[in-house]
Amino acid sequence: MAGDPIGDDGAALAAELDRLRALVGPNEEAYTDLQAELEQASAAVREAELANGRLRAEITALRVDLRRARQDQYHVWKLVGRPGRLLRALRRSAEPG
Repeated sequence: MAGDPIGDDGAALAAELDRLRALVGPNEEAYTDLQAELEQASAAVREAELANGRLRAEITALRVDLRRARQDQYHVWKLVGRPGRLLRALRRSAEPG
């Protein structure tokens, strides 16, 4: 091919291939580094998802505890807010079996 800057010899082809690899990137070492980085990122994502699951479980437990505390608070309010009910409840609890 006339006017072809690469030419037909192998050394020129290898030089052009090296030039293109430098322009386009990544070479085999960079590719290996990218694979290692991908594995590290995947591990970090798995750890974050695990932590997220733990936090969701903790939030659910806290919601259950809060609901129970509110129920207890309401029952105490009902008993203390109305002394007649408190007295009846105390009498019922004192009665034998």
